[in-house]
This record gives sequence, C-alpha cells and structure tokens, in this order.
Amino acid sequence: MVSKVLIGDMERKKKLYNYYKSQYSKINIVDDRFIRSYTSTEEEYNFLKRGVGVRDLSNYSKAFIHGKDSESLLKRLTTNSISSLKVLEWVKTLFTNFDGNIIDKSWLLKFEDYFILIGSNTEVGKLYKWIKRFIVKDDIVLSNSDDDYSLFEIMGGQATTYMSMILGDKFSQLTNNNILRVQIDDYFVHGIRTQCGTIEKYIVVVDSIHAVKTLEMMESRKSVFDFGMVGEDAYNIFRIEHGMPIAPNELNDSVNPIEVNLVSEISKQKNNFIGCENIESTTELSSLIKVQFTNGIPSENIPYPIFNDKNEEVGIVTSFAEGEMIKHPIGLGFVDSDFSLNGNRYFVKNGNSKYQLKICEINK
Repeated sequence: MVSKVLIGDMERKKKLYNYYKSQYSKINIVDDRFIRSYTSTEEEYNFLKRGVGVRDLSNYSKAFIHGKDSESLLKRLTTNSISSLKVLEWVKTLFTNFDGNIIDKSWLLKFEDYFILIGSNTEVGKLYKWIKRFIVKDDIVLSNSDDDYSLFEIMGGQATTYMSMILGDKFSQLTNNNILRVQIDDYFVHGIRTQCGTIEKYIVVVDSIHAVKTLEMMESRKSVFDFGMVGEDAYNIFRIEHGMPIAPNELNDSVNPIEVNLVSEISKQKNNFIGCENIESTTELSSLIKVQFTNGIPSENIPYPIFNDKNEEVGIVTSFAEGEMIKHPIGLGFVDSDFSLNGNRYFVKNGNSKYQLKICEINK
C-alpha cells in the first residue's frame, strides 16, 4: 500500500535531485522544484511525439485524508460523483470556490481506509489549505502530502506499448478508473491510466523515499524504446499544441470550468458542492483559444492582452512556447465567448511594439 513515510523533506528532495544531476550533466533546474530540461528541449519533445517521455510531477499539490467523515466532506467539496468509488479506484474531479471558479483540478484516489488527492497546481499546500478550512469537528485527519509522494507521468507515441511490456499480463487489468497495485522488490507502486483529449497518459504514484528506485526500474526496462525524462520546456510546447490548459496559467480561481472545457469533470447529478450554483449560471464567460505569433513575442512575462485592429482589447494570452521544432511561437489564451473570427488582425503590445498573432482555434 501507499503509506506515509516519515523522512525529512529536504532529504527526500536532495536525494531525488542529486540523482537527476548525476544522470544528466546538462540538467536545468529552477529553485530545486522546476526542471526546465534534462538534456535538450528538442530531444525531449521527440520523446513525447514519437517515444516514451517521463515527467516528474512530484511538485504537484497533494493531500492525504482519512477518518469516517472524510468521504462525506469530499462529497461536499468535489464536483464529480465519488459515491460509487470502490477501493483502488479513482476519478477526475475539480474543487471550485463559491464563485464556481477553479481552485484545483485533481485526481482523487481511493484506498482501503483513506484517500489521496493529487492536484495540478504546484503551489505548496494548495489542496491541503483549501480542504482544511472546511473541517470543523469532523472525524477527519488531513495531511499536506506535497513531499510524501512522488508522481511520474508516462506519455508519448510508444507509451502504451512500453507500459504493456512493463506490466506484462497485469496491463489488461488497467482500466479507465482502477488503480493498479504492483510490487517492485520490497515496495509497492500504484498506477492509473488516464486521457487528456486524445493523449493517453499513465500515472505512477510511489512513496517519495522510493522515487529513485522507481526511476531506475523504468530506465532499466526501456529496451528498444526511445525513452527519456521530459522537462517543462518540451512539455509546454507539446501541451499548447494539443490545447491542454495548466495551473496556474489557465486553471485558477478566476476561470470557470466551462471556459476550459472541463464540464466532463462535473457530475450532473450533484447540486450541493461549493460553487455549483454559479458554474453554469455565469453569463460573462470566455472561451479557450490557441494562438500563433507571426513576428516574435514580447519580452515581458505573460499574460498579454490581445487587441484587434481597432485597438480594442478582445482577450488575453496566458501561455506561450517557442522552439526550433515549431515554425512560430504558439500560445493559449481566452477571448470573450461571443467572439467570432472575422478576418481582423490581432496583436499584443510591448511598449510601442506590436506583435501580430493569428487565432488558430476556438474550443467551444
């Protein structure tokens, strides 16, 4: 089973990052939490397109919750139905604030007598702090588990074949909502199979004390696969190409789930979770868009307001990416939901300079 391991946060983090540094001489780590690249952006991008790419998501927000009232509390806070969840099953769900906007997007994993919540936000203690404010006198024990568990995402053109080789006969047991428990030497790892649009992903959850051993196991079994670790620079290009929003850029407490096409993670049978009455009743909604810059990008950090040729602000760019493997810088953002493509030219500004962009797609 996954258990809480008592070992210093700094010791766990140091061990994992020392392992990365020993394996990748060109690794680019920011603040010991954000790995921009392990080798090169182009090589890692190719893992995602045609091979097997492994992302370390260990800095994602996580919470551990148990006690006889924990399920009742989660029912009140989550947007999706969890009543039918059995032991070793999981579900995608959102946490929304009183305005119906997104606190976090998460995977809720049910174990024998506890739950593990894995968020998409890298803010320290994000899920823990939100859930804690609703615990009064309930029989609930809640822990901030940001550093207790390590999390690895396996994806890419060869990922399914790779995982079928890793799991052997057990691969057929991996369904859309179960948690597969596998023993590796003297410890357990847990895996789930999920999908983001047309992209299939596999998530491996392990006690952080066993993170390095798990990575070594995956590396030793790469066989003929084009296999490697993937940093955030390569993933950013890949996920923008596929229109996948992330926190905090497109998933935050000013964004309604409808605006980022997450209605599937809201149960139509639930009407008592926090913010439910405001999700679909909100009238001033935006739509998620993809953009392509045609003559460079501003030097300042995002977000960038989008203007039309009449100098009217019509939207905002919230993410961007550039690299040798794509012809032009690309991005994600939002425009008003009543916006329609009308042939006008659009741009963002940096002082007196204008950077033209093309709105490539609007997801309705």
